[in-house]
Amino acid sequence: MKVPLLHVVATDAVVEAPAFETTAADLIAAGRDRIALHLRLRRIAGRDYHELAKRLGKAAADAGAWCVINGRVDVALTSGAQAVQLGSGALPVEAVRRLAGMRLPIGASVHSAGEARQRVAEGADFLVVGSVFSTATHPDRVPGGLALVTACAVAGVPVVGIGGIDPGNGRQVIDAGAAGIAVIRAVWQATNPVDALLRLIDVVAAPAHEQEDERRMLRVEVNGKDREVGDGRTVAGLLEDLELDGRLVVVELNRQIIRRTEIEHVALRDGDRVEIVHFVGGG
Repeated sequence: MKVPLLHVVATDAVVEAPAFETTAADLIAAGRDRIALHLRLRRIAGRDYHELAKRLGKAAADAGAWCVINGRVDVALTSGAQAVQLGSGALPVEAVRRLAGMRLPIGASVHSAGEARQRVAEGADFLVVGSVFSTATHPDRVPGGLALVTACAVAGVPVVGIGGIDPGNGRQVIDAGAAGIAVIRAVWQATNPVDALLRLIDVVAAPAHEQEDERRMLRVEVNGKDREVGDGRTVAGLLEDLELDGRLVVVELNRQIIRRTEIEHVALRDGDRVEIVHFVGGG
């Protein structure tokens, strides 16, 4: 089976934002068959979850996208969702298959090659593998790196990498054997989520040689001086290149202040103008 290229995970905090549903609909319309919107919700009432999933499931169906329900098989089966994703504490894959038959693709979260083989043997249609890189979502989890993706990809079903993925490293995950990538903050915490979504799709969809060509040509202006950086480089990466501590600077990108919580997720584009004010000690 074929899974969407970009999986955007919506947590409780994301869904509780006032503009969530409008933004989600915009993401689905922009990403179409390349996007899977995951609802990973624990605080919402069952009836409200069902109604939200119905609305987003219909929007996804109209666009050729996926709406994926994480954990709640009952919501997935009754809302018109396109898939269900099972975490480590969810029902076993075999049990869900007995309930769903072949109506829904079933995904399973795994953290090792052994788990990957086991879930595929149980009947999983795709795997969400992580954490690939360090992530604030699971700060205590040791990342498995690209080797984890490669090891799980041989299990025989499509693999989606998750954990610390952004425009700067997303293509590496695909090259390691993944069929797609999953993100949270890289889209939801971006200044413009739709732009962030399209940027991620462009990065991971382009052939590797095109990625290399684009990296050689991207130029930005930093405090009035031209600078060449790799395509997909984030603001945080730029600060690293400049040996600046992100906690001690204010960054303005194209005349818009970038919040410190966003600098790891905002990718630079050709022609961007960056102004950096660096604060040093004082009394």
